Amino acid sequence: MARTGSCGWRAAVLAVVAVVCAGCVSAERDSNAAGDPSRLWGYLPADGNRIRYSVLLPAGDGPHPVLVEYDGYSAGSDPDVGRGWLSEGYAIVGVNVPGTGCSTGENHIFDEAVGAAGAAAVEWAARQPWSNGRVGMIGYSYSGYNQLWTAAQRPSGLRAITPSKNVADPYRDVGYPGGIQNIGFPAEWWSEFPAIWQHAAQRAEELDGDTECAAIVAQNTTNAQRPDIDLTRWLADPFYGPSYADRSAMLHTSGIDVPALGTQSWQDEQVGPRSGYYEETMNPERMWLISSNGDHHTDLTSPEINAVIRRFLAHFVKGEDNGFEREPRVRLLQEMQVTDTGGEIPRTTPTSIATFGRLPVDVRALRMWLQPDGRLGTEQPTLATASAQYRYPFTASAVNQPGTGGWNPPSAPDGQLTFTTGALPEDLSFYGSGSADLWFSSSAPDTDVQVTVSEVRPDGQEMYVQRGWLRASQRALDQTRSTELRPWGEFTRDAARPLVPGEPTPMRIEINKFAHVFRAGSSIRITIDTPAPTGYWVFGNHTTPATNTVWFDSARPSSVVLSYTPYPHADQLPSCASTAQQPCRTNGIPVPEGPGPKAPS
Repeated sequence: MARTGSCGWRAAVLAVVAVVCAGCVSAERDSNAAGDPSRLWGYLPADGNRIRYSVLLPAGDGPHPVLVEYDGYSAGSDPDVGRGWLSEGYAIVGVNVPGTGCSTGENHIFDEAVGAAGAAAVEWAARQPWSNGRVGMIGYSYSGYNQLWTAAQRPSGLRAITPSKNVADPYRDVGYPGGIQNIGFPAEWWSEFPAIWQHAAQRAEELDGDTECAAIVAQNTTNAQRPDIDLTRWLADPFYGPSYADRSAMLHTSGIDVPALGTQSWQDEQVGPRSGYYEETMNPERMWLISSNGDHHTDLTSPEINAVIRRFLAHFVKGEDNGFEREPRVRLLQEMQVTDTGGEIPRTTPTSIATFGRLPVDVRALRMWLQPDGRLGTEQPTLATASAQYRYPFTASAVNQPGTGGWNPPSAPDGQLTFTTGALPEDLSFYGSGSADLWFSSSAPDTDVQVTVSEVRPDGQEMYVQRGWLRASQRALDQTRSTELRPWGEFTRDAARPLVPGEPTPMRIEINKFAHVFRAGSSIRITIDTPAPTGYWVFGNHTTPATNTVWFDSARPSSVVLSYTPYPHADQLPSCASTAQQPCRTNGIPVPEGPGPKAPS
């Protein structure tokens, strides 16, 4: 989604963030801008709508391979991201989603209508005289999930997509993580569109003399307030149902039949790392994935990611015999370090890169049990009765939120529970999702829970790793999709059940995907508390004060299970100061005596 008004360098990439791919049907007109033969523009008629496009042609005689940038921002007027590909010999087509920017129509944001318009634009681009008929799609965030909807339509001419930083399950991914409304990022993102679209109209007039766009933008801005279109209104529904299913690309991505290269950032402050797990629905022989720690914009900041995307498109769109089809399907860029921060856009560089043959990555479950005295160990609890309480709600530890200094300490010691392993006797590396399987009770009929994974390091610092959330009344699971390492919540109205105050109840909290190496001498920590701002996510928590209790005795054992897999990594602890989106804070809680867990056999 590429939030546009963030802080520092992000503001400088306002126009180049979250753009990608495709647009709509056959050309109404195809005009040179100011007599420049390398730029064409016009409107495509599409199912009664008029979809704005811009074409940038590279130097040299055509026809050319084509890359489509399809977004709801300003690609139809000015495909900024695409300009970086002109020197590679591609023709660039920028198109706006119907009902956004300079395109007329209904702004559905996520659904099959967006895919149908994108597919029509791809087919139109493949037929043009400046095109050699081979089309790819580029971009991340908004333009990333548009690629999923478009490719699921299987348009002729489409050879490959690069769908990155996606929202493929808008309810679970961003709107209601764990069933708790995200009242932060979605509303902020939606509020920025009027200004973005006005910029699109200005560029259309400056570059092409197009004065019609301004009137379209005015109408789109008015339409955006309609209840059926306004994102903030349809996100007001707290339960998963048909309106969310209709907007979930993950239910359609199994139909994609072209090669795909996606990227994801474990600490993505805008859309999170979940992506509806769409990558697991696709043919593993046609799916490539690059994962890393870091923020929403690693496609721009990482030379390694950029190089892989270029080889991928050169092979599948240009047709170059560069051997990309034999490269590993999964790359893990570890402990991305932020460097060159003095420039407009920083550079991120991994300490190490691990590769895996294909998805899914083979992992083993490492289960650790909550114990008395705040220990986390591999032995099941044996006491007849054991529990601990914390106060809810309280000001919990915000992380990666502007103005918080990275990761602030909790406001009160009685507002959280921590469970920490002894010092690890060996390095433990993880990749994938996890689950906090708790026996839980509350003095209130409903409450919201946050589980944070962190590394307590030998240097006295505690490094943030990942989080998960759950509204207790939304604890029901879809057993057909849940696994040991990934609970899959139903989140429907019919499945919601209040707690019986004081009655211990089992529930599973999905811990978002992550990759992290806990070095020997470090400890693994689990913190349970009130959901707190994380990146641009702010939670609409229940406000009823409560005493929450976690149980960990022989009859009601609570545990955490993580996805262990060995892979090569750097020997040294990464820098707290420069590791992207994984801030540290001073550890104030003692590490238990005795050794921590070893790798599962």
